[in-house]
Amino acid sequence: MRSTGMKSTVCLAALLSTMGASAAEVEKSGPLINKAVIEQEAGKTVYWILPGPRELSEEVFGTPDDPKRTLEPILAEVDKPPIRELLQELPILVAAPEAARKTNQAGTEYTVFSQPTPFSDKARPLPPEKSGHFRTTLLDRVGEDQPGKPGNTPDEVKLESEFHDPAGNQYRLEFDHVVQPPFPGYETQGGVFIDGYLHGTTGTGSPLMPKEYTRGAWWGVVDLYVNDEKVDTKVAHLMTTEVVRKRDYSLALDEEIPLEPSERHIPEQEHHTHLIVMPIKPTPEGPVFEPVNTSFELPNGEKQPFIHMMFEEDRIVEWELGSS
Repeated sequence: MRSTGMKSTVCLAALLSTMGASAAEVEKSGPLINKAVIEQEAGKTVYWILPGPRELSEEVFGTPDDPKRTLEPILAEVDKPPIRELLQELPILVAAPEAARKTNQAGTEYTVFSQPTPFSDKARPLPPEKSGHFRTTLLDRVGEDQPGKPGNTPDEVKLESEFHDPAGNQYRLEFDHVVQPPFPGYETQGGVFIDGYLHGTTGTGSPLMPKEYTRGAWWGVVDLYVNDEKVDTKVAHLMTTEVVRKRDYSLALDEEIPLEPSERHIPEQEHHTHLIVMPIKPTPEGPVFEPVNTSFELPNGEKQPFIHMMFEEDRIVEWELGSS
């Protein structure tokens, strides 16, 4: 399963260490800094994102004469073998390897990242009766990541979610515990992030997503159920952001953000929620690459190795900054 094509297909929004204690083992202490409750009811607009190429932003990735967000400088700052190995296997989690960047005919500009990623323009809208719904509560207790302890965080998350793939298979996630990324430059407020910017040029999250204002986000370990059967345990990432999908559902570049209402997929909707289940399995030795055990078959006959859902009509039920 570790072919180059498969690795490239499963580039993700973030990479997390999953070696920490479970939520039940972490002492919850300190005042609550921020809180958010976000949901989308059943029967509203949901998209299943398919693997595909990604247009490259000059602002984020530079030019062939001056490339940016390459892997080598990031690897130079990683001293933990499991994390280093994972980044080498799945470099698009934090960078875009130059070998897969296509250029214009003159060789002066990057055009697209040619390998399929979860951050593509390819997506399938789901029928209202088989779309999905979610509700999540984010409790942010620390303003900064806890050095050296990626799993030991007082931040908390609650999650209820159910959704379908384009073939009609039913999925459900059960949240286990929050984790925080162990990468140089990552700033996730302890694994629950509220009120700030992620992705793009920020250094936190995959640069293949545009820099986007984020109302709330979390990283954590979830159990995955397909058609009521537990099939997997993986790392997941949820974020509610400004709208970054255009009217034709293409993913905007950094230079195009923020989108005007007339440019958004749903003009009256100011934000939407991304939910990704990543091909990263927590083990006692550390996080390892392993495709997500989905039931959705791609045209090449392989199962899609990640889940990327877009909830386009979400609602922010509660959003408190600086509460105690």
